[in-house]
Amino acid sequence: MAMSTVQSINTSSSAGKVILVTGASSGIGKQTALALATQGHAVIMHGRNPKKTREARDWVERRTGNRNVYAHVADLSLMSEVVRFANEITVTYGRLDVLVNNAGGQFGSEREVTAEGHEKTFAINTLAPFLLTNLLLPMLKRGESARIVTVASESYRQGGRPMLDDIELERHYSMVRAYGLSKLYVWWLMRQFDARFKAAGVRNVTVNTVEPGSAATSLQRESLRKTPWMLPLLVFWLPFVRTARHGARTSVALASSPAVEGVSGEFWGNMRRKRINAKWVSEEGERRIWRYCAEVCRPYLEGVDLTLSLL
Repeated sequence: MAMSTVQSINTSSSAGKVILVTGASSGIGKQTALALATQGHAVIMHGRNPKKTREARDWVERRTGNRNVYAHVADLSLMSEVVRFANEITVTYGRLDVLVNNAGGQFGSEREVTAEGHEKTFAINTLAPFLLTNLLLPMLKRGESARIVTVASESYRQGGRPMLDDIELERHYSMVRAYGLSKLYVWWLMRQFDARFKAAGVRNVTVNTVEPGSAATSLQRESLRKTPWMLPLLVFWLPFVRTARHGARTSVALASSPAVEGVSGEFWGNMRRKRINAKWVSEEGERRIWRYCAEVCRPYLEGVDLTLSLL
């Protein structure tokens, strides 16, 4: 559901990049949108709640004076909504230079399933970025230089052993495991996008993953509402939690900085490349997660060039 008139969008090179930020109605996504709009880019802000998303867009426009800021609404826990949203972006905008997969979710101690039958954390944090990236790839590939930036988390280390025989945790669910593994898997998927782009000779699209560090966002409010027993732990952790604005810095840099032009396949945190322990890297695991997501999303990818997505 588009929430602003876009006929007058300035997509000329002088206007900077055209950048889509998912999960931009609050927290790190909102601060990412603000920083990018301040730089003069055209920013498309996605959110789930219409009122909150519209207010966030208006707030960014007032703060920056940038009239090329737009709002769209979609529930990214549903793959049918991801398809509708991607179609809306494709039809509405003639150009897309950067996709920032920022939207994410963390839920309670009881396993929740979406209306489409997927574990909710996995649906939002892993499936949605995979499907949205595939659907918007034709737009991104048309540009001279496009970027995909996906927000993961240091929590990838907290999910424990990857459950490749129970990917959606029907038998092994816990809140910590679901969130940690969903962030590990989305990083693996982005590594696969990068590898497949390079193998296919796609040189004008880069893929990088970022982690924002511990930042104060609505993510904690949602999980606390369902797991109040976590409150003492959060209170203990508060001295180490930074602002959403600080957490957005690396996403902003990867989306817009000339210093990372052409850089791809890296994991970033605190404005620098991160060295990842080899035990978290698994080429076989990456391929299995890719195949699983590709199979789940196959019905939603009809008409899309599947050369990359199903190799």
